[in-house]
Amino acid sequence: MIILDTCVIRGMRLDGSEVEVLRAIVATGTERVGAPSMAVEELAAQKALEYVEAHRAAARAVRQLANKSHRTEPKLEGPDPEGVREMWRKKYSFLEVLPTSGDAAMEGLYREANVLPPATTKGEGDKRVKVGARDVAIWLTAVEYAREHPDETVYFVSNNHRDFTKGDVYPPPMDADVADLSDRFVHLTNLDELLETVAPRVPVSEADALGLLTFHTEYVALTAQSVWNRGTAPIHVRTREGEAITAQTWAFPAEVRVQLTDVSDVEAYQLGAKSWIVATARWQFVGLAIGTTLVQAACTWETRILFPGRSGDDHKPRIISSSRAVPVEDASAVDWPPMQSSAEYVQRVMQIAAAEGRKPTWVEVLLGALITWPNPLQQSSNVDLSTYPPYQPIQLKHYPPLGARLPEPVEDQPEDEQTDEE
Repeated sequence: MIILDTCVIRGMRLDGSEVEVLRAIVATGTERVGAPSMAVEELAAQKALEYVEAHRAAARAVRQLANKSHRTEPKLEGPDPEGVREMWRKKYSFLEVLPTSGDAAMEGLYREANVLPPATTKGEGDKRVKVGARDVAIWLTAVEYAREHPDETVYFVSNNHRDFTKGDVYPPPMDADVADLSDRFVHLTNLDELLETVAPRVPVSEADALGLLTFHTEYVALTAQSVWNRGTAPIHVRTREGEAITAQTWAFPAEVRVQLTDVSDVEAYQLGAKSWIVATARWQFVGLAIGTTLVQAACTWETRILFPGRSGDDHKPRIISSSRAVPVEDASAVDWPPMQSSAEYVQRVMQIAAAEGRKPTWVEVLLGALITWPNPLQQSSNVDLSTYPPYQPIQLKHYPPLGARLPEPVEDQPEDEQTDEE
């Protein structure tokens, strides 16, 4: 179990490489990654306090604007600090929250009252105050977990060296806390040190990553198809004629052609007994889209994906994060399949409906009359369709149905604040 302190969590960029590897560690089951509930709540509280102060400043600015304006200005809604706390809890939901026991909380108060490490004092002279009950609770949560799980190694990660030390020599009573844990309690001082220990890098080339990731095209297609079948979000595509449009969905999601077009930012790690690769992959989707008419269209979806570093490995890949799908940049560069006729479309609708044990809807049939043909076919009846490559929809039969959703883009949340605990 990897247990992170508040200062480590606060210093992480949610879209950074360190968090990416932590997600990979969790996804592959290499280690569990968690944080004491006190650490998570301390972070959420800090963010809520910053929000309340920002809201207070904004409210003052709005009042000043209203006093100087010639018109009625919009009013600022009341603050919602609990909503902010919940937002930050969700941002770190990839961490297991380890409950802080009542004993740990009580011991925290006792050690703070008696200034026993990791509790301490702040300030000088008459302004000196006792602090550290939360640090004690965080420390003892990690220690209690190690005692309750004798078969596990606990990696406690904190760069708060002032209170927790660097793990080489502990002052009393911290030394007694871990005296019976021997080498099962590993104290690390930053995330880099942790990742060098549990996720060392291994060499990999972009060419090797491209070849390995091509085997997982079907997984990406099925993941995207699960969303398209719900039809809850529009798709931004470019038509064969080059027009960027917003489509409602794909006419036949299972028959959208998927192709891996680019791989970049490749990293590989040894996670347990296996190597795993993390890469940015760009996928091209080509199919029959439903807009104001039926039109052949294409889009690009960029993902950050984790996948096994060896061919033949039966472990599934994981999409760590993604951006929203966008229209392809150049329609002329797309390898377009032949366009279906209205009769072919209606025939396919009938086949799919029969396979699903239902009758086609009148909307499905009516759309067949609205197929938009590209200009070259409209202008000439002598176009040789044999010059187009055959349409080979990907066969989605090896993976069981998934309820996966396309991940939301990870927001950029830089953390520049002081990392030592207050």
